Amino acid sequence: MTEFLDLYYRFNKTPTDPTVAKLFIAKLAEQESELEFPSFTAEDALALGLITLSESPKGKNPDLPEVDKVVVHISVNGNLLFYSGQDGTSAGNLDWIKRKVNTVTKFGHSSLYMGAWCLARGIDFNRMMLLPESDYVGAGGGFPLRIKGVTYPVGVIAVSGLPQEDDHELLIRSIRKYLNNKI
Repeated sequence: MTEFLDLYYRFNKTPTDPTVAKLFIAKLAEQESELEFPSFTAEDALALGLITLSESPKGKNPDLPEVDKVVVHISVNGNLLFYSGQDGTSAGNLDWIKRKVNTVTKFGHSSLYMGAWCLARGIDFNRMMLLPESDYVGAGGGFPLRIKGVTYPVGVIAVSGLPQEDDHELLIRSIRKYLNNKI
């Protein structure tokens, strides 16, 4: 997934460059359409949540105290199915989770997609969408849960604790791993 991060960093440095912005937004949209589930149950939420924790920096290096820790949230139709925070996370992570979940729920796209879509137009997400920063954020770490054949996302997976591009990358890696294991 290095190509995604390479594209992210190019985009982050020149957010209004139409060529880079168009490629970046297309990549994010491609991820959303590619990462669809055949179905999604509470058991799926548990398995995906545990994979996400294990794929996090703390999950891969549990004995290193300086490694970043994450909080993972999974909900379907507003029903919380999985929530866990690694030791060392805080209430601030919960706030970020809430804002990312609200953004994905409202727009049906990843929170990073929404932030990038606005920045490509030269305007901050909250300013463009006229939404309070206390409730919404256009930063990486919230991703829609889609079921094949269903038009709108049925839920949200969100993480907080890493830089936004790493939060997004953790979600993509975890969902891919889960879907590959399920097949």
